[in-house]
Amino acid sequence: EQMIINQPLPKKANRNFIRILDASIEPVTATEVKDFARIDGSNEDATIELFITAARQAAEDFLGRAFIEQTWRLSFDWWEDYAIELPRPPLISISSVTMIDDEGVITVYDSANYYIATEGMAGRCVIKDGCVPPINADRFITGYRINYVAGYGSDGTYVPEVMKLAIKQWAVAIYEGRAMTGDPPPDVYSLLKQYRTIRY
Repeated sequence: EQMIINQPLPKKANRNFIRILDASIEPVTATEVKDFARIDGSNEDATIELFITAARQAAEDFLGRAFIEQTWRLSFDWWEDYAIELPRPPLISISSVTMIDDEGVITVYDSANYYIATEGMAGRCVIKDGCVPPINADRFITGYRINYVAGYGSDGTYVPEVMKLAIKQWAVAIYEGRAMTGDPPPDVYSLLKQYRTIRY
């Protein structure tokens, strides 16, 4: 076992992140989208709400950001540094830092040993000076997990207006074409490109 423990792992080996709890509301409402697109009636409100969610998630994927508060999990093999960058900024809080062994047993790393840094593009989990980073000798693949909350805030009032306009435009494009496009429509792209992160 000691030989395996001492084997060097690639920097940032197997860094995976998934959304484990999506936003509970959307940055824009069906009424706002209908007003923007001059759509009358309420027969298709439920469908428009689905289009809003699809547009919001696509915009988040394109930007590498989170809009409304949502919970993410970063899993990785190797605690590579004293500061771990967390995808999908902006970072709001860290829910837990844990180590998991081959049997699925979870050990919680003491939150008193780290703090969050939100300055700059990506938020970071930073081990405090004098504290030992998490150590996991019981699992060598995805043995570390950080659960965290990301987003601009709890509702649409915190989301930049340009991003909300882009969601409206993209939702209307889906509504008119009745199909989801892989890339942002040209007008949406022009609005979003200035906010795009490309690190993850």
